[in-house]
Amino acid sequence: MDPSAGGGNASEGEEPPLTEKRIDWPAEAERIEGRLELLGGISESDGGLDRPPFTRSLRRAMEETSRWMEEAGLLPAVDSFGNLLGRAPQEGRKPALLIGSHLDTVPNGGRFDGALGILLGIAAAEILLPRARELPFAVDVLAFQEEEGARFRSGCLGSRAFLGLLESRDWALTDSRGLSLQEARDSFATDGWPRVEPYSREGIFGYLEAHIEQGPQLEALGLPLGLVAGIVGQERLLFSFHGEGGHAGCVPMASRRDALGAAAEFAIFLEEMARQQPGAVATVGELHCRPGAVNVIPKQVDLSVDLRHPKDEVLDRLSHRLQERAREIGKRRKIQVSSRRTDRLPAIGSDRGWRERLASTVGAIQGKAPQLWSGAGHDAGILGRFAPMVMLFLRCRRGISHDPAEFVSPPDIACALQAMVGFVESFLP
Repeated sequence: MDPSAGGGNASEGEEPPLTEKRIDWPAEAERIEGRLELLGGISESDGGLDRPPFTRSLRRAMEETSRWMEEAGLLPAVDSFGNLLGRAPQEGRKPALLIGSHLDTVPNGGRFDGALGILLGIAAAEILLPRARELPFAVDVLAFQEEEGARFRSGCLGSRAFLGLLESRDWALTDSRGLSLQEARDSFATDGWPRVEPYSREGIFGYLEAHIEQGPQLEALGLPLGLVAGIVGQERLLFSFHGEGGHAGCVPMASRRDALGAAAEFAIFLEEMARQQPGAVATVGELHCRPGAVNVIPKQVDLSVDLRHPKDEVLDRLSHRLQERAREIGKRRKIQVSSRRTDRLPAIGSDRGWRERLASTVGAIQGKAPQLWSGAGHDAGILGRFAPMVMLFLRCRRGISHDPAEFVSPPDIACALQAMVGFVESFLP
């Protein structure tokens, strides 16, 4: 189906389905693209898009997003964490179908990751609002304050806070400057927005999220859209290797306790372990070497590990093997090794019934509805533990994400918007 086409005839006196009205899908997509361009210029630095949570740039992005929510007929508000919500106006409060994603980015990130899902939600809500009374739920849009985990090394904090899942240890998490999550939240100004009370479980009808695929599979299939079968489990750990410093020219190789040598051996094992386990991926994304001088043997090395697999039991086994090998390397090299888990998100599947509904609308647009596992974590993985959840993937050029080269074409955005509106329409009586 051409996303630019309207078509279909309703019987006299009947309200036609929204997807049969003359909605200019390409024009809607171009409007979303313009908004993405604007948000893409709101950053903490000039060298690339960098929008951490609880910063001036995040506040500015919230202000622009809030304005678009108002233009769509939604009522902007914030929760106690600083998440932005666009709530549908209604006399009696129905349970809400939540459509959302996140406004924060990784350092030097792309402008489509997170923000596209929010702007698609706003556009869908605006199209659906004229028939709001007929729907069995309200359509609310969420713009989460934090999902990436780049600042506090723990992901989906915004959606976890939205559901009241944060614990005292989460609030004690610190950024690179030593500022805690609690302190960052408390210093973040949310004046200008009304405060909304937390949603109860009974107040959430379900959750829909559209997101770029962040991989190459849809592009290889030649299709703009895919369904997310589920989100893999993820574990993040920090390892510290403590050796003995010394002069680089004077300490013989046989007597060295080089912390970096031990960390390097560990990193190679991590890579080989993941290669040998189907479905596993493992990454050392951060490495800090101390004292960090060219002529000094490294005394301490701290590194991060990001470990993922679709099955939680496999993830547990890999994590256990990894920590065993770290201890073995330390014993053999006379290096002290310590580790701690900083985050754990179990694997979760999307709701089967909702996935079938979404597959029907996607299939009508592009003929097929491929189902993919998401290797990235998403806010949908948190909301899906409380209510039915479904995700829509959009094709991204060359599978690139978390990079300024990230790109989704306007025609694909139009397809996604049409699929989302069709999915919501499927609940009409």
